[in-house]
Amino acid sequence: MTRTRLPILLSLMVLLTTAWSPRSPHASHSVSAPPWSGNLTARATPGWTTEKVWSRSNDDWEPAIAADPTSPYVYTFTTRYGGARACDTCPKTAIVMRASPDGGATWGPDRFVCACPGGHGQYDPIAEVDGNGTLHAVWLNGFNPGATYSSSTDHGLTWSTPVSVPSAWSDKPVLAVSAAGHDVYIAFNGPTQGDSYVAVSHDGGATFTTATAVTSARYYFAGGAWTSADGQHVAFAESDYNRHYTAGIHIKAIVSNDAGATWTAVRVAKGFQQPDCTSKGCYDGFYGPTPTLAGDANGNLVMAYSVNTKPRAPERLMIARSSDFGVTWQGRETLSPAHGPADALFPAMAATGQGDFRLWWMDTRTGRWNVWYRASIDGGLTWSRDVRLSNAAGGAPYKTGRGFGEAYGDYGEMAITNSGKTVAIWVEGPSYHGPGGSWFVRQT
Repeated sequence: MTRTRLPILLSLMVLLTTAWSPRSPHASHSVSAPPWSGNLTARATPGWTTEKVWSRSNDDWEPAIAADPTSPYVYTFTTRYGGARACDTCPKTAIVMRASPDGGATWGPDRFVCACPGGHGQYDPIAEVDGNGTLHAVWLNGFNPGATYSSSTDHGLTWSTPVSVPSAWSDKPVLAVSAAGHDVYIAFNGPTQGDSYVAVSHDGGATFTTATAVTSARYYFAGGAWTSADGQHVAFAESDYNRHYTAGIHIKAIVSNDAGATWTAVRVAKGFQQPDCTSKGCYDGFYGPTPTLAGDANGNLVMAYSVNTKPRAPERLMIARSSDFGVTWQGRETLSPAHGPADALFPAMAATGQGDFRLWWMDTRTGRWNVWYRASIDGGLTWSRDVRLSNAAGGAPYKTGRGFGEAYGDYGEMAITNSGKTVAIWVEGPSYHGPGGSWFVRQT
């Protein structure tokens, strides 16, 4: 997930009074569109389409995806740098979305989520669709007002008046929504030294109250989220670091079993200092554990995270399981290759039904980055063999037959359509600095 690049030793006063972007090294470059070369070289994986880039004329970063559980609609969102403005006084870095009425086979036009004037940019979109077909989205309007929520009942054509979480400053929101859409939970790191916060709404996102989930001397980043159908049980996957990204990292579940009235931090795993990132524009914590989680209809949870066994060593992708809404965890298992120097990072998960879990992650087993997929139909006890989803061999300057240059930003997402098909989106680029694009693939 997105991490701020400003040194986190800076005080809250500096954060609130200094104009800066969470992508400052990236946003400083002058390229307004990726320098595409040639046509997409198709190499579809059996059972999947060939991955396709959302836009060849824009610099897109850190996308999100959501699928309607009751209709074929699928929605994708991305942070777009240097594109058209939503209004004359709106920032050039904006959240753009599009809708597909047929499970991702065809797409409507790009649309802005928020014509929000002023500010230094919009970042970090996350979206969910409830059981009534309402589309819920959260993103950053800069760091102040920060995490901002809106919803749409007409497939993204129009959006409700944006509501910002009650916080002086916020970063990296993550969203969970109950089946009826009444309960909306937004996790983020907030103004008190990066502590873990959760904004809670029980009126469909009209109003929010903010609770401090964890107070510590460490810096938290939220990943995936899950809530039960009735909104009573909620869990977020989070990681926490020291102020310099120079020591051990904790992987935690932030859990509430009383509709957000109280919160408990449960340690799931511990890793050592993350490997160094040598990609242009990278910051020290980029190759962190980036945990995510999903849950099925019975409340069984699976968390995926990256972890290593000694400081700066390569990280492997692991999963852990919970059958009590995230209070306890067991069954830790490595899912990425256990040989060679490959790093395995940036997982995304989705789940549905009873025991149906789906997972992708990125690793460097080929010497370049690729996206790999595995699935479980028994609650994470056993998993299918690896399938390579980044299956186009060319068509962008950072792609070869072995993969792409770097994860462009530190998260993407996946979802499951109403017909049970997996849809996924992620970001590829030549380096962390970019420019790059959001790439989509779907199960056939």
